[in-house]
Amino acid sequence: MGQLYILVALAIGLLLPLQVGINTELSQRLSSTVSASFFSFAVGTIGLMICFWVSRDPWPDLNTVTTLPKWLWLGGLIGAFAVFGSIVSGPKIGLLSLVALVLTGQLLASLIMDHNGWFGFPVRELSLGRISGSALLLIAVILIHKY
Repeated sequence: MGQLYILVALAIGLLLPLQVGINTELSQRLSSTVSASFFSFAVGTIGLMICFWVSRDPWPDLNTVTTLPKWLWLGGLIGAFAVFGSIVSGPKIGLLSLVALVLTGQLLASLIMDHNGWFGFPVRELSLGRISGSALLLIAVILIHKY
């Protein structure tokens, strides 16, 4: 089963640059980055509604939704920022630099979050291998963006 998760993660990685390209083209054709971001999320919302219908997952009751900690709603805001930011910065710095820099940010945040076991993830302490691998990726990002 672990291999399926690895393939899903790889598929996400393969699709994200495609998403940036599609959303950037949409932004150019609509002459609006905000409109492109909005429509991207609207189509995604429709897709998730179909997933709800197909999976028959129960819809949470209103009391559960209204009593959740407010910070839990930041996930959607972060997603909107990621889509909007990629549309704005991708054409300026190129897809490879964008993806490399996004990956670097994800790597650094993940190192901290894993080390501290935040958000219910198991603690995965920093090690020489993890730090070395991260440093190598950072060097790669510098080379990618500079040359």
